[in-house]
Amino acid sequence: MRSARDAGLPSRREQRKNETRDRLLSSARQLFVSKGYDETSYDEIARTAGVARQTAFNHFPRKEDFVAAWVAQRRIELHEAMGPSGEAGGAGESSASSRLLVVMRVMADIYERRREEGRVFMNAWVRLGGPILDEPVAAHMFAAVISSGQRAGEFVADVDAEAAGEVIRAIYFDALWRWADPAHEPTKNALFENLLTRMQLVLTGLCTDGDRRHVRDAVNLVRSLEVVRGQGAVS
Repeated sequence: MRSARDAGLPSRREQRKNETRDRLLSSARQLFVSKGYDETSYDEIARTAGVARQTAFNHFPRKEDFVAAWVAQRRIELHEAMGPSGEAGGAGESSASSRLLVVMRVMADIYERRREEGRVFMNAWVRLGGPILDEPVAAHMFAAVISSGQRAGEFVADVDAEAAGEVIRAIYFDALWRWADPAHEPTKNALFENLLTRMQLVLTGLCTDGDRRHVRDAVNLVRSLEVVRGQGAVS
């Protein structure tokens, strides 16, 4: 009989480590939302998770590592939204404009579904310098979609796709930061509306001269997704 390791499955020890890590992160999430990031101590996180302080340190050496782990989970969700090809549905299935806006719709929904948690963690991440220190993975994924739009003739060919991807990444994080600002209480769907307004400006600039139908169609698509979601057809 093959062992768990031979079968590619985590060992019991690895499972216990993963469970402890998940429990610690879950405790940090609960405390950061209820008390605030600055007001939560490391000891409180360990105590709530039911582990020794040293055990908590072994998994998360610094309190900001809880924030980094939470953001990493959101990055995984972004990858899943982009799809296995990294192009939000794959080339040829829809316009590049639509694929970019669908990602914004999905990501806005992800944050809105965990509204208080998302605002607390995003605010802490920005204050810790996350958008500056983080690898621009999202920018590369956005650039891949833009490149496919250029090959299809949807976007102008003389625009640097990587630079455009960096601009969209900056728009994405700026909208998140403003949404998370504790000085203001955002209205429902404010995050997506902010992203949509900014993305229309960028996409209009990217589209080939005299051809803005892709932007209009993309906006109509994501708004129809919102209507379906509101009717409960999409979770």
